Amino acid sequence: MPIDVPLWNLVQENKAAVIRYLLQRFDPSYGSENPIYTPDGEWSYDRFEQWLAGAGVTAWPRLESGQLDIDSDAFRMMYHVPGVEGLHALRDSLGVIVRARIPIGRDGRNRPSLFPFCTATGRNAHAKSLYNAQAGMRSFMVFPPDTIGVYLDWRAQEVAVAAALSDDAALKEAYCNGDIYYALARICGLTDDPDRKRWKQENPAMRARMKALQLGINYGMGVPSLARGLDRHPLIASAIIEKHQQAYPRFWQWRADMVQTTMLERRIESVFGWPLHISSSPNQRTLFNFPAQSGGAEMLRLAAWRLCEAGIIPCMLIHDGVLLEARNREEIAHAMEIMRETGRDVCDGLEVGVDVDQLLEHGARYQDKRPVAKQMWETIMTALREVGALSKEDADARRDEIHHQARQAHRGRGTQPRHSAA
Repeated sequence: MPIDVPLWNLVQENKAAVIRYLLQRFDPSYGSENPIYTPDGEWSYDRFEQWLAGAGVTAWPRLESGQLDIDSDAFRMMYHVPGVEGLHALRDSLGVIVRARIPIGRDGRNRPSLFPFCTATGRNAHAKSLYNAQAGMRSFMVFPPDTIGVYLDWRAQEVAVAAALSDDAALKEAYCNGDIYYALARICGLTDDPDRKRWKQENPAMRARMKALQLGINYGMGVPSLARGLDRHPLIASAIIEKHQQAYPRFWQWRADMVQTTMLERRIESVFGWPLHISSSPNQRTLFNFPAQSGGAEMLRLAAWRLCEAGIIPCMLIHDGVLLEARNREEIAHAMEIMRETGRDVCDGLEVGVDVDQLLEHGARYQDKRPVAKQMWETIMTALREVGALSKEDADARRDEIHHQARQAHRGRGTQPRHSAA
């Protein structure tokens, strides 16, 4: 991945100032007697627990050991708590800035390790990559002017795999209608807007929560966790799960049968034969998780092979997407068709949509559309400007180009490669 090395070096040279500005902006405990982060950007588990208690948060997800769960899924489930989304962004960003473990070669390229087949489900476990960090950190990525940077991702990939494997007609229909998260919001009674596209545009935060909840329900999320994620009473969460069961009965039956068969046979396989052997009493969520995750891993591997056979070499393989450095628009359209074909092969004919998440031309900088990612980048540019590492004009230009690219992307959607209609 091509990196703006001079800017990366400026951040490292002025690390203390950058960390200070990020803490001021995103640490909700900043300035208190027991801040979650030290001035050097070191996280404290104990002080985080103290902050939760002080903020009146009594229902944070916990591990089986009883400790607070601080992985990304747990944070996303709790975004309704003021300050948590920013704290999550801060945690993922400081992990890159403080430790500076992004390997960058003399040619200015970040080459992370993919670690294929490293997880139980066969997913890659890439490390030391900008895609391991908060999305705002990806703005260090700038493609050469004579190539096109493009990030293609499968739309709701794991839901599509679950719909195909369970052969639930209603779940397939909900997926093919274009926005499975809108369908879940309707089931939850959180919207009565009949216009799916308008709801998506006007409710990005709710849609993000629906995404986390949809995946959580697929993986066996119980009533307490769902209640925390919705910030609603457990009775409401219980009613929502019942509505989901009524809407997609075939999926729920398939999932129960799959777990029972796996426990009896002590093994489960992915679509193309990647096995998981059961040698003890596994967490049921691991078994719920396996079919969709392993199916997504198969999809990514098969697509990567076919892309390389077609002479389209990926820059990076992400969880459910592919980053490419293309020569022209035709190559992008070809890559999208290869990914759609791969989705059909893994999902037994079900069309898995492919979206253009990023389209970067003429030396454009990578920019994530989420507000907190833009705020993260703006804060870094502000820090460099305030300490004099960048002139006001340079800092403002690097900060404002993110907003300019967002506007250009919005205006130019009609000229992008054709997306799948699924």
